[in-house]
Amino acid sequence: LAAALRRRTTWLGLAFALLAAAGFEATGQLAGPFLVDRGAPEKTIGLFFGGAVVAATLTGGLLGGKLSDRWGRLRAVAVFLVGFVVMIVGLAVTDLALPQPPVLGLLGWLTGMYFFIGLFTAASYALFMDLTDARLGGTQFSTFMAATNGCESGSAWAAGRIVGATNYATAFLVLSAVSLLSLPLLKGLATARRRKPGAAGRGCILL
Repeated sequence: LAAALRRRTTWLGLAFALLAAAGFEATGQLAGPFLVDRGAPEKTIGLFFGGAVVAATLTGGLLGGKLSDRWGRLRAVAVFLVGFVVMIVGLAVTDLALPQPPVLGLLGWLTGMYFFIGLFTAASYALFMDLTDARLGGTQFSTFMAATNGCESGSAWAAGRIVGATNYATAFLVLSAVSLLSLPLLKGLATARRRKPGAAGRGCILL
């Protein structure tokens, strides 16, 4: 445990887990009330979350695992993070630009976001496994997961406050900016892992 706490990759991984998903966590938490306020029928919202969201996230998750194996964890995570941010920015701009944005257009941006959520989740969890010391097994990996839960709750709280003071689009954009701020941490991880070859990656065997 002391060895893991001394590793720079442990702290960079925790910081990434706390920040990276802020954009989609906030948008996902607000998506339901947002669609209601934009006039989407309840039946449409139910079908969207019960069908399109499940299919998009599942497809993204299956594809994300394969692509992260092919491209490498850090590259895949970075690409998928930028991908969900682009979807959220598209959603926010559409909402700001049109007095009555079409519901189908909003659902399209959200479906794209959930697809990238699946991609990002598979790749980022694989990254956390790679950062886990095999001697700690689930203990260190669970700590990374706890940090992602902290990101979820913190992002939802912040987004709710922003919506109360401004509007949905501003909340989407601000929390997406937080996600982008996590990208330099991936560069730090790449540098730290090059300095200690073999120090990371063994945890995935155990998990």
